[in-house]
Amino acid sequence: MQVTVENVSELGRRMTVTIDDANIGQSIAERLIAIRPSVKMSGFRPGKVPMKMVEQSHGPSARREVIDSLVQSSMQEAFVQENINPAGRPHIDKMEEKGDMFVYSMSYDVFPDVKEINLKGIKVEKITAEVQDSDVDTMLETLREQRISWEPLKRAAKETDGVTIDFVGSIDGEEFDGGKGVDTLVVIGDGNMLPEFENQLIGTKAGQETTITMTFPDDYRAEHLKGKEASFVITVKSVAKKKIPKLDKAFAELCGVDGGIAALKKEVRANMTRELTSTLKTGNKRKVMDSLTENNELALPETPVEREAEHLMEQAKTNLRNQGVNIDGIPFNIDNFKDNAKKRVLLSLLIGKIISDNDIKPEEEQVKSVIDGIASSYEDPEDVVKFYMNDQQKLSEIQMMVVEDSVVEWILDQVKVEETSSTFSEVMNAANAA
Repeated sequence: MQVTVENVSELGRRMTVTIDDANIGQSIAERLIAIRPSVKMSGFRPGKVPMKMVEQSHGPSARREVIDSLVQSSMQEAFVQENINPAGRPHIDKMEEKGDMFVYSMSYDVFPDVKEINLKGIKVEKITAEVQDSDVDTMLETLREQRISWEPLKRAAKETDGVTIDFVGSIDGEEFDGGKGVDTLVVIGDGNMLPEFENQLIGTKAGQETTITMTFPDDYRAEHLKGKEASFVITVKSVAKKKIPKLDKAFAELCGVDGGIAALKKEVRANMTRELTSTLKTGNKRKVMDSLTENNELALPETPVEREAEHLMEQAKTNLRNQGVNIDGIPFNIDNFKDNAKKRVLLSLLIGKIISDNDIKPEEEQVKSVIDGIASSYEDPEDVVKFYMNDQQKLSEIQMMVVEDSVVEWILDQVKVEETSSTFSEVMNAANAA
């Protein structure tokens, strides 16, 4: 087999493969003989169809199969022989038979050659933060708020009370979409409903029926309601006040922790520290990787970028579906995902270069440490550790995570790092906003 490769562009290549002893005719004949026993044709018993008729009916498909098999096997051999890793599926440009000789040419892209990693001038802001006692206290208050109960009242509703209502809204006497609710809890002053709606519930009592009128803001999210005046027929089911649980042993048990408030605080702090550590690591890693790609520009082949953009688009669709969003009417366009796709493909090439140049490998102790950290948040950590250690795909994901962490540490050792102190709430709010 003879192979020649020519450059047609910066990343474009054309390969010509010549197979001197292809013997395509002989391979087709052998293929037809092999399928003859299974060929069915009216007037002939199975296996007795004349070869000429088998050739007439199955010859073209047999030829396609033989040539396709020849091209696929020789293509792989040619890439190995020339030490080439194509960036995408090659495109066959031309095929030609010359007696026993078979010649074909194909076009494909290659990945750029990353000659060196440029880290000159990079400054990375590394955010640090710790969980303070005040953060734990705030979290405990949040946990109390999440476990409130409602104590029914006979008096009229006032601010901060919870009023359970049925309501039907109308505009100019006609009911409108989204204007109806049953057993809806409205906490006056919480802002879950429009203030003009909530405030008119002040003074209402259980069993009362009333009508309130309000005007939707000009910037209201629903287009058909902007600036419209609406009337709501309200039936008050109940009026209640919040009952927030005390921070005591019973509350700790309600949160699934034995040992009282001290044990609960310890558990809350551990969970918050774990979450903060993970968030800081993710955020700081993103800054390092962004700096790396911004400092190292490369021409990229289109095929892997298209493939990555397609993956990101499908990922976005899945995330929206998981949130209960109907995506049927959303006009997804792959071009909207290409910038991120290019960055991810470039980052993959740069990380690969750093790993190769520095012989970075996942250390067993680091892998075990990461798995232990994941397992610690589960009820039975040992089962989780066994699951990861016995699942090669999951284990490979952790190993790659460890390698990437090592790459980040290597970069931080080479560049200027400026540490900035932050707080738990600032870090978590910034992560949620992103």
